[in-house]
Amino acid sequence: MDPPSKHVLYLSKRIGARGAGTSGEGAAASYILRAFHDSNLETSVETFSTWKSDMYGLLTIYMLSIAAYLLFRFNYAAGLAISILAFLVFQMETYTWAVISRLFPRSSASNVVAIARPSGTVRRKVVIVANYDSAKSSPLGRRALARSFRALHIISFACVTAIMLVGAGVIGASLTKVNANAISIFWLCASPFPAYLALMSILIAWGEFHGRYTAGANDNASGVGALISVMTHVASAPLDNTEIWGVATGRGWAGARGMISFLRRRGRHMRDAFIINLDHCGSGDTKIITREGAMLGFRCSWKLRRLALAAAARSKGVKCGKGKCRVKKSDAMAARVRGYKTITIGGGGVGGTYAGWRNTADVYDVVNRASLDRAVKLTTLLLEEIDSDAARKPRPRPRSDTDDERPPALG
Repeated sequence: MDPPSKHVLYLSKRIGARGAGTSGEGAAASYILRAFHDSNLETSVETFSTWKSDMYGLLTIYMLSIAAYLLFRFNYAAGLAISILAFLVFQMETYTWAVISRLFPRSSASNVVAIARPSGTVRRKVVIVANYDSAKSSPLGRRALARSFRALHIISFACVTAIMLVGAGVIGASLTKVNANAISIFWLCASPFPAYLALMSILIAWGEFHGRYTAGANDNASGVGALISVMTHVASAPLDNTEIWGVATGRGWAGARGMISFLRRRGRHMRDAFIINLDHCGSGDTKIITREGAMLGFRCSWKLRRLALAAAARSKGVKCGKGKCRVKKSDAMAARVRGYKTITIGGGGVGGTYAGWRNTADVYDVVNRASLDRAVKLTTLLLEEIDSDAARKPRPRPRSDTDDERPPALG
């Protein structure tokens, strides 16, 4: 098995920044494809077109809410309509259902896919994923702000909601013939809400227009390094009844668009598959991420969590805790939102943040090799546990030629 640190070194130091649409992004995809091919895996590249960052969508939503607040002075109905639009789109974008982001320019990106066939009958499919692109640095990536990102995001949503309620209140007051001066005072009292959104807009815009792409050692060359090592291992020692798909996804920082593209293309055949996301595997203690999302959050698959803990307990050399991810729209979150069985293995930090998230300090020198090796070992043990569980499943009924002729069940 190749040491994962070898791949992390190449991706983060030899290639370096792997921003959307840059030569580094293409070089990383080529390197991963070669690494898969050298391990005698079935490989392919799946291209798709998408935008470069999901932050532009969030920035647009904030500006819409601010515009709605200002418009209340001139046209109550138009201001309310825009504020309702911002409220709805905010939630859609937060949960990776892109709306506003679709309006931004697109460029070509790719997922690198490898398949390791089992030695026997396929009874289970497992998809191991890791995004290989790197993010732009941002003021939000500073330690204190990163730890508070979830709170900042929730406050932003509260402000967007409050502006919508202010609009409804203003219209209600005008319909009941409330004094115009009273309405103006009410409007002015709500000014902290757009002011907060304006401040957040400045922070986001500064990162998007003045930030530079990071080396992305922990975020997420570490996950890709672990992915390649695990796929190399299962290629040389196939499992009995479990087919393993390794997918290095592009445009993770555009809102997990690589993962979403993969599910659109392959999802019909992966509905019963287990999806394991590898993220920030080279920082701190190895953890099972049990909840992901900046707002309410989505729980990982209960069965995958149970199998992962059983795999860790079976090995005395692997200790894993539980963590949360509150800063990133991960590949696991995007799949979980769509009803797939997912779990993330990585190194969650304080406050649900990840070390090196949107920070130029995320370089190879800060990667913990022991953490990388633990993540690879835990993932390998989890695959063995899944394979053992699959062996206990009843054999699938052979498909007959008449199956396609049966009418769909009603209800």
